[in-house]
Amino acid sequence: MTVPFPIIKKRLNTNVDNLLATGSRMVSGLFLSEVISPFRSAGQSGESSPFIKSLFPEIRLAAMLERSLNTALGWGWDKIAGDIAMATHGNAEVGYFVEGQIPAAASNQIDALCADYTSGDDHGRPHTEDELKLILASVMAPGAREIVREKDDVFYVSNDGVEIHLEIKTPKPNYDQMRAAKRRILRLHAVRAPKSVKAIVGMPYNPNGLFGEYGWPTTKYFVDFDHDILVGRDFWNFVGDSSDTYEGLLECFLEVAEQRRTELVALLEAAA
Repeated sequence: MTVPFPIIKKRLNTNVDNLLATGSRMVSGLFLSEVISPFRSAGQSGESSPFIKSLFPEIRLAAMLERSLNTALGWGWDKIAGDIAMATHGNAEVGYFVEGQIPAAASNQIDALCADYTSGDDHGRPHTEDELKLILASVMAPGAREIVREKDDVFYVSNDGVEIHLEIKTPKPNYDQMRAAKRRILRLHAVRAPKSVKAIVGMPYNPNGLFGEYGWPTTKYFVDFDHDILVGRDFWNFVGDSSDTYEGLLECFLEVAEQRRTELVALLEAAA
């Protein structure tokens, strides 16, 4: 079983409970300004849509609820991935710290590679296999060493004995977030050498939908799409080691949605 349905549905129901419990506060402050006026947007959130939202105010309210539930789930994707990893591989730890030492020269080399990705027109392009050949060749070298302490959102050892180090990111990261993510990937390989590991960025969903190709512009500058990142269906099927994991997870969401629909619609109507 790659999807522990009872555990994940319990988590989702808890998120819905939290949303319902805080529903009365969602129409205050900036949220209220967006509900009242379709011409306003909180800060630079880009939520103003005056023509459509004036015709259909329910869209404004639904978008508000979506952001609130997204916020709740934003703290839970790691736990859901850990649940699936535990059910599939028999082990998983959320919030796991990887600690060790690497040569200071290797650390400097990693920083230089990550800085080069955006260093003008002739910048480097991410190619993890080539980068690791350079870095891992020097990890046993003598000399000054640097302490490494990197946090995994989820860590587990796969059924075939490979260490898996996951960092779960929003599908629309900025440059600094992706530079840090690639630096983390290279440092993890260096500190765990010569052990075989897989360190990746996982994104819970593709903002371009089920069939659109993922292509958020900042991501391509820093990660090797053949080695460093998995998005949506590919991510969940990887964690669950099954082509059915993604559909199983969707089934959990759909079942909870059906069971809690009346309560959520009531919250929407109350906000109106």
